[in-house]
Amino acid sequence: MTMISISEAIAIIKANIPAPVVEECPLDQALGRYLAEDIQAPEPSPRYTNSAMDGYAVRWGDVRDLSLERPATLAIIGESRAGVPFSGTVGAGCAVRISTGAMLPDGVDTVIRVEDTREAGQSVIINVAKRLGQDVRQRGEEFGTGDLLLRLGARIAAPQAALLAAVGIARVKVFKPCDVALLATGSELIAAGSAIADHQIRDSNMTMLRAAVLETGAQLVSRARITDDRQATVAAIGQAAADIILCTGGVSVGRHDHVKEAAEENGFTPLFWRIRQKPGKPLYLARKGKTLLFGLPGNPVSAFMCFTHYVRPLIGAIRGLSFGWPIVFAQVGEEIVNKGGRPNMLRVRMTCDADGGYAATSAARQGSHMLTSLVDSDGYIIMEPGQAIQPGERVLVYSFDFR
Repeated sequence: MTMISISEAIAIIKANIPAPVVEECPLDQALGRYLAEDIQAPEPSPRYTNSAMDGYAVRWGDVRDLSLERPATLAIIGESRAGVPFSGTVGAGCAVRISTGAMLPDGVDTVIRVEDTREAGQSVIINVAKRLGQDVRQRGEEFGTGDLLLRLGARIAAPQAALLAAVGIARVKVFKPCDVALLATGSELIAAGSAIADHQIRDSNMTMLRAAVLETGAQLVSRARITDDRQATVAAIGQAAADIILCTGGVSVGRHDHVKEAAEENGFTPLFWRIRQKPGKPLYLARKGKTLLFGLPGNPVSAFMCFTHYVRPLIGAIRGLSFGWPIVFAQVGEEIVNKGGRPNMLRVRMTCDADGGYAATSAARQGSHMLTSLVDSDGYIIMEPGQAIQPGERVLVYSFDFR
């Protein structure tokens, strides 16, 4: 297949995004999910007019002309507590003790804070009254019935869950999370905790991609490690049932690279193989029905960069988000030159100045086999062949931050 550009690869991926699936779930299971509908308020907030302070509920007409020399003395006729409202009507010359959040009784329109009063038997003496309606939360002042609370695509975090619960919404329609299967290929790979021989490599790709997948909110439905055997690769791909299958290694041109052929034996149609970029040139994509299979390079940095630039936004799109990346603009603090013949996804470190702006510098290590080049960087810039960026220039940085 012909090598393609980064933009061509993105266009092919976008053209093959499966339609998002909507499902309904209980609110307490919706944390981290994305709404598949707009949410309108089924009731106002507050639902009833209530007190913003502990104090006394009074009629403004009884306190508007008071002063330190001429305080108002009102008869205390009852109490309104949160959950236990005062049931009567408050007449002229009377007051009701009231707690924060308690329903305002009929007949009153103002709350005087307890700090501005003193009791004398069954009366309250008030020296300070600032304005009509002070310390009163009016019914519907936050939002009214039918107001838009949350838009389609909003992520349900703790504040959103609290808002939905507050208006009585116990179930929500959300986009189904993307299901992902991981396959790590390589006869040299062993698990991190195993005894290692000189010819073996600990499988960091599986650990890295598992974490990266889970950070997106996708569901990891299976993972397997297989040797560089054609039939084993065919069988593993055939058993992987997911929206996205991620294979690492086995996509180059070596005698023991079997992922492409194994995918096609399982009925997958290749969409592209090889992208003009560094790192991550041998990226492979195939499709079978609604399932997309990515063949990621075996080098850890290459695998992560391909996941970040192509798979991560795809996972977001499957769950109802727009296809895109977390980006910031930063000022380059040094000359950076791409001397290679392919676009370079150059890892950078970022710092924030006192004014809130970002500065970017090239990470010290850039090798596709060096995990420290990821650990020591915050994101990456894409540089065209021969491009030179001068100190002080502003560049677009793709952030590694999944949050």
